[in-house]
Amino acid sequence: MNKDISRYELIENITSDLTAFVKSDAILHLSKDSYSKDEYNRMLDGLKHDLIMRLEHLIMRLEQK
Repeated sequence: MNKDISRYELIENITSDLTAFVKSDAILHLSKDSYSKDEYNRMLDGLKHDLIMRLEHLIMRLEQK
C-alpha cells in the first residue's frame, strides 16, 4: 500500500475485505457438508484470522494519518 493512501481508499479497502470475507464464509458454509467438523472450523478460523489481519493493517494505516 502507498503511504499516501486516502481515507476513502482505506474505507474502500475495508469494504472490499469485508465483502470478500462474507463471500468466502458463504461459500464455506454452503459446502460445509463436504468437510469434517474440524476441517470446517479450521477453515473458518483461517478466514477470520485473515480478515482480522487485513483490518488491523488498514486501521494502522488510517491511524498514521
